[in-house]
Amino acid sequence: MTQIQILSPFSGTVVRMEDVPDPVFAQKMLGDGLAVHPDEGLAVAPISGKLIIFHSAGHAFAIEAAKGRITVLVHIGLDTVRMKGEGFRCLSQVGDRVSAGQRLVDFNLSAITKAGYSVVSPVLLPEPPEAMRLVKSEATHVSAGVDLLLTAITP
Repeated sequence: MTQIQILSPFSGTVVRMEDVPDPVFAQKMLGDGLAVHPDEGLAVAPISGKLIIFHSAGHAFAIEAAKGRITVLVHIGLDTVRMKGEGFRCLSQVGDRVSAGQRLVDFNLSAITKAGYSVVSPVLLPEPPEAMRLVKSEATHVSAGVDLLLTAITP
């Protein structure tokens, strides 16, 4: 059995996936997890591994775990792809090996809200391995790179 601990990539208030104000995430069409309403404009790597996706607009990235067969997808805000990278500063690139807690994106929270988008940021596991169990934190507030958000348990 393998346990992969997934740290919160954000500091802020934890939001159940079902309460994310976007049906694609709320109905878990992309996968299950939790979301965070960030208090600050910083996203860190939730796990150690390889950065396999970094959207050109800087609003989303995915990391493949260094051990285990899971990928963690982090989406900063909702519909923020429409901002075309404005207010996002990426600090890594696809193919980089990253460590849990490593700073990956600086973003402007007020720019997101001024543009009319939600800052609620989903953290999920798309296409998890069969028989994987996902344990969700019961915390109401988390700190980026410090607090556990999810634990993936694979046989």
